[in-house]
Amino acid sequence: MSDDATTTGSTDASGLAADAAPISSLLPAFGFRADQMEANANVAAWREAVATLFDVDELAADEPGPFRADISSYAMGPVLIGLSRASGQRFRRTAETIARSGVDHIILQLYVRGGYDGIAGDRPIRVRAGDICLFDLAQTLETKATAFENVTLVVPRPMFGTHLLRVDDLHGLVLPGSSVIARLLAGHLTALFEFAPRMSLDECHSVVEGTVSLLAACLRNELERGDPDADQAVTAGPSLMRIRRYIEAGLASDELSAGSIAAHFGLSRASLYRLFAPVGGIADYIRSRRLHRAFFDLASSDARTLRISEVARRWQLGTDAHFTRSFKAAYGITPRAAREAALLGVQRGMDGTSNATISRWMREIAPPRAD
Repeated sequence: MSDDATTTGSTDASGLAADAAPISSLLPAFGFRADQMEANANVAAWREAVATLFDVDELAADEPGPFRADISSYAMGPVLIGLSRASGQRFRRTAETIARSGVDHIILQLYVRGGYDGIAGDRPIRVRAGDICLFDLAQTLETKATAFENVTLVVPRPMFGTHLLRVDDLHGLVLPGSSVIARLLAGHLTALFEFAPRMSLDECHSVVEGTVSLLAACLRNELERGDPDADQAVTAGPSLMRIRRYIEAGLASDELSAGSIAAHFGLSRASLYRLFAPVGGIADYIRSRRLHRAFFDLASSDARTLRISEVARRWQLGTDAHFTRSFKAAYGITPRAAREAALLGVQRGMDGTSNATISRWMREIAPPRAD
């Protein structure tokens, strides 16, 4: 599949391109249709399009007909919006997939038709038509889906990080289709996709900013309802968000500690500990953020030039042995295995075996980290 597969033109009721006219959208657009391709080419196009997100197998395994998939998607500045239809299949995102893809985003999906069962991290997850689900692409996932149609929004982590303290709590969250919040967001996502072909890049900025703010407000409410003891962590008021930004900016410093943070903000250590108690404590929070940075250093396109010890020193993660133990406990693989998986992904890109437009969008348009 090449970038020439991009199509725009008149749309059917679902929003998928109804013809293969040359690109005319104001926003970068990408898509393909099963009825315009040979079956094998359709499978290959689907695998390549979703490779950055998931490994897929068992394609149409329980269905009488052959595998079919359609995609229509738009790059809306720093976020991606798309509609997909596909036969049933298994989706997996392992630690190796995460390292190989090297992308750090949050995915929100509205299931218009079909659904799936599976596990997100260690959280059982069940989604049916009308539900909205969220995934953190820095965490593992395995689901088995029936034939489906969904609207997907892909948001770089830092955009949620300015609103929520623990973005990783979103992984595996499901908003039931019967809820008012899900219906509200479903209407917004549907409208966002509908108007994307007619939206300019200038219009995108305010639309995307408003969309992320709306999502964050609704998701905070859902997280608080699910864990009433974690109000401080989920709400992340102004003072807590200022502390979070300070921590993010100082993760590489050997002077970052509970004492230095408390002194900088004029807090007692006891007050600081209380603020971060809902997320496991200030020391665990700093360590988890440093490990996250280390993981994506190893998963970057520059991974081939990085030594494991260099990454450990950069993020103040102790000796090589201590770093390896902490890393494996957090991600299930060693730093060396993460780097090797990342190098495999880089090699696929260099030899032309992985050049999917969606993959490039996700790598290129993410805003800088919140530091």
